[in-house]
Amino acid sequence: MTRNLEVLKTQYLKVDPESPEPELIKKAAEVINKGGLVAFPTETVYGLGADGLNSEAVNKIFQVKGRSRKNPLILHVSSLEQAKSLSSSWPQAADILAKSFWPGPLTLILPRAEGIPDAVTAGLPTIALRYPSSGIALALIAASGVPIAAPSANLSGRPSPTRPEDVLSDLDGKIDMILDGGPAEVGVESTILSLTEEQPVLLRPGGVTREEIEGALNQEVIVPDAVLSPDKPAGEDAAPCPGYYFRHYAPRAQVIMVAGEPEEQAAKVEKYLTQNRGKRIGVLATSENYSLYRNLTVPPFYLASLGSRSCTEEIANQLFSALRDCDRAGVELILVETVAPEGMGLAVMNRLCRAAEQQKI
Repeated sequence: MTRNLEVLKTQYLKVDPESPEPELIKKAAEVINKGGLVAFPTETVYGLGADGLNSEAVNKIFQVKGRSRKNPLILHVSSLEQAKSLSSSWPQAADILAKSFWPGPLTLILPRAEGIPDAVTAGLPTIALRYPSSGIALALIAASGVPIAAPSANLSGRPSPTRPEDVLSDLDGKIDMILDGGPAEVGVESTILSLTEEQPVLLRPGGVTREEIEGALNQEVIVPDAVLSPDKPAGEDAAPCPGYYFRHYAPRAQVIMVAGEPEEQAAKVEKYLTQNRGKRIGVLATSENYSLYRNLTVPPFYLASLGSRSCTEEIANQLFSALRDCDRAGVELILVETVAPEGMGLAVMNRLCRAAEQQKI
C-alpha cells in the first residue's frame, strides 16, 4: 500500500506555547528526521512540516494535502544564518527586513541555493524563506537540525487551520503527529515579499502589512492585481508563491462577499436573506452590523461576528475559524462583509477574494 493511502495513527501532543517541553519537541523532531509529517503551530496558522531537504518527505506533503505541485512551499528556519545559507544571494533589503520583522510573519523570496529539492520550489530558481516567532516552531526547527518545509496544515483549498481541532478535522489519520499549541495569534498566513526584482513585490499580504514594509525600506512596494483579482489560471507555469493562482481558503459552503459601507451591507444582507428563504445561510458580520442582524425578522440564519472593521487585525484573526465554524453549523452559503483593503484589511480581502472566487453582491 502506498504511503499516501495508508491510514496512520496520528500522535497528538499538547505542548506549552510559552515553554515548549524539550521531550515533546524531541519526539516531533525525530518524526521530521525520519521523513515523517508533523503539524505544528506558528504565530500565523498551523503548518504541516517535513524535512525541507528531503525530497521524499516533501512529496508526502503534496500527497496528504492534495496540493498542486505547481504550488511552491516555504522553508522555515530558526536563525538568520540558516536563512542566508539557503539563498544564493542576500540583498541589503533582506537584511533590513530581517532586522525589522524576523522572527515574525514575513516570508522573503530570494534566489535559491544549491541542494534545495525542486519539490520545495516547484522547480523555480527562487526559494521562499521564513523565520517564525512561535516558540514551538523555533524549537522544532532547531531540534530537527534542518529547515522545515511547511504549508498550512489543511487539505488543499480549505480554510487554513488556526486551531488544533481544525488540523484534526482535515488530517487526523493522514499524518504522523500534531503538536497542539493552542490557537494561532495572527490567524492568516505570512506576508510573502519577492526581492528578486529591482522593486519589492508583495505577492501575498499577511501578518506584516504593506505599509510596515514600505516604512522599513523607505521604498514603494508593488502589489500585483492578482492579490485582489485571483482569476488568472495556473496554466503550465508554477505559481510564484503559495496561494497565488489557486482557489484557496474556501469552506464547503459557497462564499459571497457583501460590499459597500456598513449601512449598504446590512441592507444587502437583509434583502438576500428575505429572497433566499429555505437556504441554510450564514452571515459573518463586522461588529458594527452584528446587532442589526440579531434583530432581523427574516427566517433563522447562522450569525457570527468577525470583529470591528476599525481593527482589521481582529478580523484577520477570526476569519478562518469563522469559515470553518459555518461548515460545522451546516450552512450551505456564507455572506461575508468586506473591509477596506488597507493594513491587515488587504490580507483579509486577499483571502476572501479567493474563498469566494470573486463572487459578491
